Amino acid sequence: MITWTIQNMTRDLSSGFVINVAWACTAQQDSASAFYGGTTTYVNNPDEPGFIPYENLTEEIVLGWVYDALGDQKAEIEANLTAKVEKQLNPVTANGMPWSA
Repeated sequence: MITWTIQNMTRDLSSGFVINVAWACTAQQDSASAFYGGTTTYVNNPDEPGFIPYENLTEEIVLGWVYDALGDQKAEIEANLTAKVEKQLNPVTANGMPWSA
């Protein structure tokens, strides 16, 4: 399962415009998991069409901004995390020495 979350936002107090969003993507299946996080930055322009006041924002709205900013990288992040989880569940290598328990 892939889960995207907003970790934090920085806003301009005078306008309420969000200028930075910290986000995370987590892939999890059974006991395996992988995490990737990042930030997206926005130019402070409260006169922008579609401006939503800070108090009216939801995580879904802000995630939409993040997805738009990431573009094709969103699918790449999800694929990378899915591959990491798959590798944890089905390892192809192992560490150890046959003479030590």
